[in-house]
Amino acid sequence: MFGKILIAVDESSCSERAGRVGLAFAKSVNAQVVVSHVLKVPPAYWGLVAPSETTRRHAEAILEPWAKLGRQMQVNLSAEPMHNDDIAEGIVYLANRSNCDLIVMGTHGREGLGRMLLGSVAERVSRLAKIPVMLVRGDGQVEPSTGLFERILAPVDGSEAGRPAFELANQLAGQLGAELQILHVVPPLPAPVVGPYGTDFGAYNWQETLKAMEEQGEAIVENARRMATAPRVKTALLKAQTRRESDVIVDYARDNHTDLIVMGTHGRTGLERLLLGSVAEGVAHHTPVPLLLIRAVQTAVEYGKAEAGTAHA
Repeated sequence: MFGKILIAVDESSCSERAGRVGLAFAKSVNAQVVVSHVLKVPPAYWGLVAPSETTRRHAEAILEPWAKLGRQMQVNLSAEPMHNDDIAEGIVYLANRSNCDLIVMGTHGREGLGRMLLGSVAERVSRLAKIPVMLVRGDGQVEPSTGLFERILAPVDGSEAGRPAFELANQLAGQLGAELQILHVVPPLPAPVVGPYGTDFGAYNWQETLKAMEEQGEAIVENARRMATAPRVKTALLKAQTRRESDVIVDYARDNHTDLIVMGTHGRTGLERLLLGSVAEGVAHHTPVPLLLIRAVQTAVEYGKAEAGTAHA
């Protein structure tokens, strides 16, 4: 499933936590690790030895403690510093060059104008990478530092785009002997417009539509439960009502002691992403636990190689 994992680190506190979570996860799935620090270097320096010597020594100093920790944890680990004028592109390039099938990195979880102005390396990596990306919040409340990933949450919506993420969550739960938590959130439904004297100006029957959405949600959860092969399965159907779906997912993870959330993402960019938003992006901003993102472009064959009984949620 995951044979080699790239853990990108820097000198921040969120990177410290991400590195430890990444090593614990690698040990759990018996994967090799490449830990790297990408130094931002102007393009003019490329190919020149002298200007990069100081920065290389700095990168090696950052990576040395991780190499030592890897040896202590008995993880097959190699440390590789890298220079690039774009840190996110450098991380993705190194992952591809090293044949990694997962990237682990920290994120501050910024939101709103600050994120739009400052940008986010983690966000760019999650959009550029074709392989799964695990994001670890620096201020997260849960850290499986012991390497025990005992509860894995798989939010499902019944879409084909979300299928690879569910399949991966199911396989991980099976491999780790973890509980698979299946959650469907009924999205908020705009309230009907009521005119004078109680006249309903809505273009649809609100009660009937809500009931249909709940019934569809129950079918999605039941289908996922039936297809799941994990040793332990827990299901839930929650209504967002006036809340964001991402907030419901985050609260469920916190209340149910989830160790890892696995979700699909469309990887949209530009104006489309800003206008449409993303449930996965909302979860990434607030989740107290690591979030494993699977691009929707990845097919079930790439990550499933599953038997006919694998989920279609």
